[in-house]
Amino acid sequence: MAGIFVLAGGDEFRKGYEEPDQKLLFLLSVGLGPIVIVPTAAAHEGPERAVINGLRHFRALTPTIPVEGALVVDANTANEPGLVGQIRAAGLVYLTGGDPWHLVQSLRGSATVEALKHVLERGGMVAGSSAGAMALCQWLRGRGSGWQEGLGLVPGVAVIPHHGDAPGNLQALRGTLPAEAVVLGIPTGVNCVGQQSKDATPPAQWRVFGARPVTVYRASGVTQVREGQGFTL
Repeated sequence: MAGIFVLAGGDEFRKGYEEPDQKLLFLLSVGLGPIVIVPTAAAHEGPERAVINGLRHFRALTPTIPVEGALVVDANTANEPGLVGQIRAAGLVYLTGGDPWHLVQSLRGSATVEALKHVLERGGMVAGSSAGAMALCQWLRGRGSGWQEGLGLVPGVAVIPHHGDAPGNLQALRGTLPAEAVVLGIPTGVNCVGQQSKDATPPAQWRVFGARPVTVYRASGVTQVREGQGFTL
């Protein structure tokens, strides 16, 4: 089975995500497992509140899929067997927004990352919003003007969340990224959805769920993609 990646533009669990997230639920295989909210990026700004917001949001969208929280907040809890087992059994794991650098530092090399890979191998879905989306990719913006390594679950990709509807400056935005890297500028209220192939190679085919355009920055130029259009990385 092939898993699904979801990269969301930020401000998750708010009204603007009701329709885009409902479309995600239609892609979930029946009986695959619960939705599990992981608030690591929000560890310093109320992880319990982030979980509560996620529970409320998804329970309003689906009466049939259980929704849970897994309070992975640091490197220690990222290796806690009970929490890791909860994530492994999920059909959809959702990494919330917050601090992307804390998220990467907490999860890098952890049992939680292996659990995320297991979810994808089972045909499940791994989603990240804002900081969560940034961390899932191969590169993310450093604390300065450069780039640093992310968790690498989505190879070849970097995300700029909370992106506007108009394209930015290509060279200034890409900076020192290698030529093969692709940067996705994703606005709030939008999900970028990539399906893995059956041999678990990186997702090449992507779709947009949401009313605003996704801006795709390649070394060769800038394009925009809207809902109903697919694109290839």
